[in-house]
Amino acid sequence: MNEDKPPNWDRIVDRHARRVFLVAYRILGSTHDAEDVSQDVFVELFRIHRSEPVQSWVGLLVRLSTLRAIDRLRRRQPHCELHESDHTSTIQPFDKVAARELADWLRNAICQLPDQQAAIFSMSHFETLSRDEIASTFGISPEAVSTSLHKAKQRLVSQLALFQAGNLK
Repeated sequence: MNEDKPPNWDRIVDRHARRVFLVAYRILGSTHDAEDVSQDVFVELFRIHRSEPVQSWVGLLVRLSTLRAIDRLRRRQPHCELHESDHTSTIQPFDKVAARELADWLRNAICQLPDQQAAIFSMSHFETLSRDEIASTFGISPEAVSTSLHKAKQRLVSQLALFQAGNLK
């Protein structure tokens, strides 16, 4: 049990809520789902803090946000979120559909990766965290991060080839 001075939860939420939301949003592409994940992350953070000391609030929050967003991505039903700006875009309809389809494919492909590969790829791709930052978050070596990232990219590239072959038929 953590006997240290209790943290100021309002300050922690104020300081980190936007980042938690953005991590989840970049992975999920849905405001509603990202808001739900954000709430879940702060509840989980509170539970974790009660049972063990937190070494890095930012690291733990990014890790939890990434993992919970991937969990939600694996569970959710396919849907399309409408954005207010969708009707004023200069992007051609075909390009929008293609981009949305590719984004959906990437999210689904990430779900097929092993947990650590999915989390490391998401932190690297969506959050542009460095190898050292990711290593610190997971408590692993930077080399292990590089290996997981390389394996994740290899799997995604091979799945992309299948995706493209399926769309050419």
